Amino acid sequence: MHIFSFSTLRRDEDGVATVEFALWVTGFFMIVMVALDFGMFFIERGKVNEAVAASAVASFEEADNVNFGVLPAYVRSIADNQSIAVATSCNGVAGSCTNLNRTCACLKTDGSYVAAACGNICTGPEVTGGSTAGYYLTIEATQGFNPVVLPAGMLADTSVTQQATVRLQ
Repeated sequence: MHIFSFSTLRRDEDGVATVEFALWVTGFFMIVMVALDFGMFFIERGKVNEAVAASAVASFEEADNVNFGVLPAYVRSIADNQSIAVATSCNGVAGSCTNLNRTCACLKTDGSYVAAACGNICTGPEVTGGSTAGYYLTIEATQGFNPVVLPAGMLADTSVTQQATVRLQ
């Protein structure tokens, strides 16, 4: 007959490898899942960035006759995501983009605009030095991101936002 004692249990090493394996595998998979969250965030950000950049290039190539109405659909198509929110503005005013009777502005260092006559040299301490007044199109795309493992706050923001500004005139 075998008598059970705590000293015998303390010296018993049966199953130690199984317990260690379970602990190490759990930690490993948590690290992998966190890495996948960060990876998916950067992939999504790259897709949105590529779509916005391609739209800006296409707009620049058609500078005199930009089809502003299809730009949001173009961004969504390139990013392969129809849920992306896309906003366009010209010279800092949403919904004001036109191909006729364009008004020009100088781009300020803080990203805002100041009205100026087309072709004039932009001067002043707050404007981009040496530039000329032009017609600027800004495309901004925002897509929500839901991490799998990480709390939403760990990725600084739960949405991916990319923006490009291109001078059309």
